[in-house]
Amino acid sequence: MITFLILLLAATLGGASNALAGGGTFIVFPALLLGGLASIKANATASLVLMPGGFASAWVYRTTIMKSSPRFLVLMLTISLLGATAGSLLLLKTPNSTFSALVPWLLLIATSVFTLAPWLRKMATGASGHQSIVGLVIGQFIISVYGGYFGAGMGVLLISLYLVTTKLDVHDASGLRMICASVINLLAVIIFAWRGAIDYSFGFPMLIAGLVGGYVGAILVKRLDANKARRAILTYAWALTAFFFAKTFIKF
Repeated sequence: MITFLILLLAATLGGASNALAGGGTFIVFPALLLGGLASIKANATASLVLMPGGFASAWVYRTTIMKSSPRFLVLMLTISLLGATAGSLLLLKTPNSTFSALVPWLLLIATSVFTLAPWLRKMATGASGHQSIVGLVIGQFIISVYGGYFGAGMGVLLISLYLVTTKLDVHDASGLRMICASVINLLAVIIFAWRGAIDYSFGFPMLIAGLVGGYVGAILVKRLDANKARRAILTYAWALTAFFFAKTFIKF
């Protein structure tokens, strides 16, 4: 019972953190691991828990998204679906022992991306104004594969890609990122569900808790300093990464 309550709290905090500053995966995924789920099932279940929040955010950007041409949106969503399919199936082909060994490194990559996000966005904005459809397509596919496989930090990578390879401004790039990331996550969840990789006994209650957290976070974002929330998540993410490295290599 205590474990279940901790998982509900983690889902609530994960939903709230996504609304405030991102980083919900850093809270939900390890909580599911500590709850006793195997690493792949924990990753798949975390995708389900955090999925509604992504679509809620995409809805906020619906006007911005609809400004893009239908042909461009179809192209981006098609690439997203192809990459997400490849990444999700690759995850399900990975043995639990192998994925468990990769978890510290995946967390390190995701935490580093999350840490560097402001600088990545700044550099990407400075490089904007150029357009490279080849770079956009290749980058979108690679990031979509990563999103289907693990996904933490995917949003930062997507918005940086759009600012570098297209003429979209930050607001329009954010809208495109929201819809593409949501579609990637949705397809991943569908594939995980099809292959029986999701733990619904944890997943559905945590999904509801995540929605509550996202709603509360959306309210608090108008009152709280998002930078302070981001720093708190970063501190937790780096501590978590260090813990999983120690657990993997020191074997305690």
